[in-house]
Amino acid sequence: MTTQYDYIVVGASHNTLTCASYLAAAGFGVQVFETNSWIGGGVTTREVTAPGFRHDLHSTAHNFIQANPLIKDDELGLISKFGLEYKYPDITLASLFDDGSSVLLWYDVAKTAESIAKISKKDADTYFEHVRKISKILPMFTAGLFQPPAPFGTFMAMLEQSREGRELIGVMNKSAYDIVTEMFESEQVIHHLCKYSSEAMCGPEEKGTGMVFNILLGFMHAYKGGLPVGGSGSLSEALARCVRHHGGEVRTGAEVVKVLVEGGKAVGVRLQSGEEFRAKKGVVASVHPHVLDKFVDGIDPYIIAEAKTTQFAGYSSMNTHYALNEAPVYKALQGIDAPPPFIVELIPLDHQAFRREYDDLRYGRVPAHVSPVCATATQFDPTRAPAGKHTLYMYHFMPYELADGGAKRWDDIKESTADWMLEGYRKYTTNMGPENIIARYVDSPLDYERHSATMRHGDISGIGRYLHQFMGRRPTPELSQYAVPGIEGLYLSGPFMHPGGGVNGGGRATAVKMFKDLKLDMDKAISRAR
Repeated sequence: MTTQYDYIVVGASHNTLTCASYLAAAGFGVQVFETNSWIGGGVTTREVTAPGFRHDLHSTAHNFIQANPLIKDDELGLISKFGLEYKYPDITLASLFDDGSSVLLWYDVAKTAESIAKISKKDADTYFEHVRKISKILPMFTAGLFQPPAPFGTFMAMLEQSREGRELIGVMNKSAYDIVTEMFESEQVIHHLCKYSSEAMCGPEEKGTGMVFNILLGFMHAYKGGLPVGGSGSLSEALARCVRHHGGEVRTGAEVVKVLVEGGKAVGVRLQSGEEFRAKKGVVASVHPHVLDKFVDGIDPYIIAEAKTTQFAGYSSMNTHYALNEAPVYKALQGIDAPPPFIVELIPLDHQAFRREYDDLRYGRVPAHVSPVCATATQFDPTRAPAGKHTLYMYHFMPYELADGGAKRWDDIKESTADWMLEGYRKYTTNMGPENIIARYVDSPLDYERHSATMRHGDISGIGRYLHQFMGRRPTPELSQYAVPGIEGLYLSGPFMHPGGGVNGGGRATAVKMFKDLKLDMDKAISRAR
């Protein structure tokens, strides 16, 4: 039996659900197919430790999406109609060092500078001035994040027209480490900023990460990081409700194995079960560039070859989730008159040890020092755990391919590696003994790949966020406009597309492209959704 819709969407990640929501809100018949029994891709929340404890398996901080009109203007009513609610902590991040010192990144730049001034007055003044400078150019980048990117050459030519633009070209080609060490003197501030920039899954000494550092820093003081009530997956659930409200369907446990192409046009999909579904207008697919040819026949061989050369991120990560009796107490934060931070970074103060962590990752070794990213969301959102209890999210950079045994070895060592992380973590806390731990769940880089086909090689960003895979070159120049050349009606959406991995609602840009191809004004088309 063959069923027909206007559009079929392959994958129920937050990106594809965003695109599907815009299409459904405009009145198109939409069917979403998801391989897993749950939705959300990397934006999902599940009970994996003990009953009542809700854990964000991958993403937990919703920063960039706060600038997306999807959230900023509530374009589809996710907040006003479909139950999405955010909490906004005042302190986005705290870097805690093994000597007991700390740096607090507040939403308020002046308070952040005050925290830095306790270590270096000069660095505090430099920081304040640098953020002020970034804030002037940030709107230019923000405006281009949620729509198809300009061709890379056009963008560079535009920058060449002014002194500020030419300076930015230099920044883009430098590493975050280059920029930070040129500007700051204290090791705490250097490590704090470099570690934060490396959350883009590229080591801070990788050339081309300079702009990532500047954009991240600018965003943290322009938009408060959002914490979705109920878990990161609440965003995906609100999007699914939006799709269904407008007549669309979201089906889980339905693996798409082929996009059907007839006469150079995408006309439907085939499921693993053998069922076929037809699409009158087109297909939106979250298919990784490396396997695009397995899902779609007839694509120009040059495009396929180029797609297969896209590079993965510099490293992967593993995540451990704990159900706790009480929230962790950090030694370095005791006695500081401040609310709890959303994210806590644990960082070695020794400069060589800090730099060698990224060398370890490059050579397939578990880093020598415990330096995880941690979050206790229940301090802001008690709905995520039974009354009085807490969750802990402990995330650590790790290589995907281990030097000793490759990726498959993760199944043998992930629990012992999690034990090592916990022992190192205990040195920074006062109450993380066995009596505080109810249960634990561990995901390795190999588990990430099993969780989602877009996280190949354990890469949560789909592909690396390098300069050669930036804006109009992401994932490749030929595919950067979300449409697959030569296959009418086939569009791409996912973390491997602009604006990249993370929670940003990037599927909106795919929708913008589709409405443009349909010669429809998107704002008018979705007006009935408001």
